[in-house]
This record gives sequence, structure tokens and C-alpha cells, in this order.
Amino acid sequence: MHPTTTTLPRPHGRHLAGALLLYAAVTAASVWLGALKPATLGSTLASAAVTAAGTMAMAFYYLRWTGYPRWGFLGAAAILAASAIVSPLVVRDPAAWVADVRPMLWLNPWFLMIVGLTPPSKRAVCAPGLPWSGWMLVGAAALFTVIAWAAVAFSA
Repeated sequence: MHPTTTTLPRPHGRHLAGALLLYAAVTAASVWLGALKPATLGSTLASAAVTAAGTMAMAFYYLRWTGYPRWGFLGAAAILAASAIVSPLVVRDPAAWVADVRPMLWLNPWFLMIVGLTPPSKRAVCAPGLPWSGWMLVGAAALFTVIAWAAVAFSA
């Protein structure tokens, strides 16, 4: 966690533009790789790897601004990145992965981008300054993974 005696730097417009550019590049590359015809295990793994790498890149980009504990922020990023990497192995049919999983992977870097902007506070239940905020962030990432995989399982 950041020391409580220091003020966290806040991102400026150019930092937000950098995050949006990173997000757009990751999403576009992942969609392009996931849309290769015919879909193969290799193309789905490549698409998932781009999302995983972009998720971790977004986490490291926002690490200096987030009010959440660093371990919780990076832990949530690791869970989301791992879920992206493992998803082509969970959904073994590449065409089904492209149709059912790929459209949900945009959430992974986006979640960290939005959560990274949450101002430090102790007033809300999910506020970064609370003692359980790191665990809440890790739990939210795990919950998003379970919800996404459950949606895919029920759609089959």
C-alpha cells in the first residue's frame, strides 16, 4: 500500500490518453488475432496472450496512481491475465472461443483502467483506503472470471 503520509499523484490528460491508447491497441490486436479464419488453437492462444499481456501492462501503467494496495491491484491483474490465457484451454473449440469468450476479454484491461482511477477515500464500501480493499479487488477479479466462464458454460 502507498504510505498514508504522502499524496498519490493523479493522472493527467496525457496519462489517460496513454491508457486509452494502450487499451485500444490491446483490444484491437486481440480481436484481430481472434478473428483469423479458420480459428485455431494457436490463433485463440495468441489472442488470449495479447489480452493477458495488455492486462498486466495496464496494471503496471496504473500502479503509480492507484490508491489500492499494490499487491491487490497486481493480484487482480494476475487473475484476469491468467483467466485470459487459460480460456482457450477451457473452451477447447476455437470457433466457440471466438464466439463466446473473445467478446468478453475486453473487460480485463478495462477493469484495471477504471479501478486505477478510483480516488483514495475511506467513505465507500469499495474505497481504496479501507483495510479489506486489496482482498475486495482480488475477489472482484475472481468473481468476474467465474461469471464469464459460467456464462460461456450456460450458453453452450
